[in-house]
Amino acid sequence: MHDITRAARDALLVELRPVEPDQELETFEAGAHIDLHLDERLVRQYSLVSHGEDTARYLVCVRHDPNGRGGSAAVHERLAVGDVVDVSPPRNTFPLGRLDSSAVLLAGGVGITPFVTMAEQLHRRGTPFELHTWSRDAHALPLLTVLTASPWRDRVTLHHSDEGDSFRTSWPRSLETVDDGGAVYACGPEGFVSVARDRALAAGWRTDQVRCESFDPPAEPTRDGDRTFTVVARSTGERIEVGADESIADALERRGYETYRSCGQGHCGSCLTAVLGGVPDHRDDFQTEVDHAAGTRINTCCSRSLSPVLELDV
Repeated sequence: MHDITRAARDALLVELRPVEPDQELETFEAGAHIDLHLDERLVRQYSLVSHGEDTARYLVCVRHDPNGRGGSAAVHERLAVGDVVDVSPPRNTFPLGRLDSSAVLLAGGVGITPFVTMAEQLHRRGTPFELHTWSRDAHALPLLTVLTASPWRDRVTLHHSDEGDSFRTSWPRSLETVDDGGAVYACGPEGFVSVARDRALAAGWRTDQVRCESFDPPAEPTRDGDRTFTVVARSTGERIEVGADESIADALERRGYETYRSCGQGHCGSCLTAVLGGVPDHRDDFQTEVDHAAGTRINTCCSRSLSPVLELDV
């Protein structure tokens, strides 16, 4: 942990550098994120806001959420400059599409974070874009100083609900002006993302033109009839019962197997595991419909089994 600075009233900008001074970090594409391993069982994802070609440091912005799952509290309350934190290589589940057509970027609160690198890349390529941010007030918007000092600041429009400018009651005209080659990107809380998606589709944007990332993936609804089933670990042959009220990852970890889960909600793909036998009951939003039909991999954090026995490559 090289440096920690205030990025908003309840958000911190965290600068991470390698322990070895001559070590270079991996480069990444706009929209990528990293996992911070905050303790043995606490792994959280944060979008990178540093330049993708900067191999000396990673920058992430962490908003303190008192109702969150512990990650933001760990960063805000326990970590300090000089602490050593394990960091995953960058992964990108929210990439930019074509760079030769227009883009409408819609950010709700801390959903601004992936758009910093996206806006920089679009600006460098000369691609027309608009970036709209919504927050409670100016002090609640993360990275405001970064946005207002950027060379593309004239593309940024700030919306504050304390001034009556709410996304639920008004939205950019560009969202209703469909560009056949363009795209709409939305990031933020699930409620915000859901409204943005619905508005874009209602305006006539195609589903493949609307790309979304939520920091709070929708919770899997309780399903009547969830039952116990058995997972067989290929590496040992051990048969592990998965209870009706626990995940495959919970059951595996209970028996000492590593699942590498990060988000814990089927959103990031970090816990994808090869299926060697049986039929998965997919409940993630990371894999595509084609992936689900193939049934060769499963998100162990949220998905279950349609067959009594599921053999996994663990």
